[in-house]
Amino acid sequence: MNEEKTRVQKNEKAKEINTSNTGAPTITTTNIDENKQRTNNIINEKEEQPQISMKEAIFSNLIVGIFAASVYFPLEFVITVPLLGLSGYYRHVLVTLICFVLIPLIYLTGFRLIRRKKNYYFTTTREGLRPKKIISSLLQGIFMHAGIFYPWIVISQKFLPNVKTLSYFLPKPIDWFLWLFFVALNVIMFEFYSKAFVQLQFSKAKGSILLIKKRITIHGGYLLGFILQNLVWLGGHVQEFFWLKDYLGVANSICFILVSGILTGLTVWKTQNIFGVTFGHILLNVLVTLTYAFN
Repeated sequence: MNEEKTRVQKNEKAKEINTSNTGAPTITTTNIDENKQRTNNIINEKEEQPQISMKEAIFSNLIVGIFAASVYFPLEFVITVPLLGLSGYYRHVLVTLICFVLIPLIYLTGFRLIRRKKNYYFTTTREGLRPKKIISSLLQGIFMHAGIFYPWIVISQKFLPNVKTLSYFLPKPIDWFLWLFFVALNVIMFEFYSKAFVQLQFSKAKGSILLIKKRITIHGGYLLGFILQNLVWLGGHVQEFFWLKDYLGVANSICFILVSGILTGLTVWKTQNIFGVTFGHILLNVLVTLTYAFN
């Protein structure tokens, strides 16, 4: 009796793919739904796999951060001789390239090769590549820099007492091109380090950390990445502060750097990419340069 029941069940399962009256094979709806659900589960499991663990994020930031800082600050404030024939702002951009791009990229490339993990170099996440997120990022970046930070600088220049007047005077078109190119390059490089390598890396990290004898599980270090990004932003703008204070005032310059770090960090938090803040930052520098050209 049991053997007969088992044989009937096998026959019913085998008939999930049967033949219609015309002789064409027909797949039952149940089988289609099961296959679709199985495929969706595989995709979801793949998307939920962390690009990086919390321990890996902490380790990479410690290694790269300490190494970059140990090179950056001596080159900016102690060893001030020209590098590769560059001095002034152009030298500053070269130091930024070495510390905040080459060092992180070498580490991330090695990480990708050794661990075989796809991390987009943390310029974005899967979610951040959605068209809606990209458009939102660009709109926020443009509005923030052209609508808040640019007027802030113009108003400060016009109404604050005892500040120097901004002025850009470059004699040749090639000089203007090189200036704007190096400004844009400097912006891209530091946005990459502070927003991508630090903030987005931690935002997608998963795992647990031991904090004051208590293990805390983190499924996405959004807040931690945001806080660390602001600390890196402040440290990386020490040199800019010594330039800005003459044109915006000391207290105003500190507020400007603090607010810009917070607002741009929030945009990256919400949009999960650095496209908008990078474009907006470049736009801000272009607007300021054109406004005070030959002033």
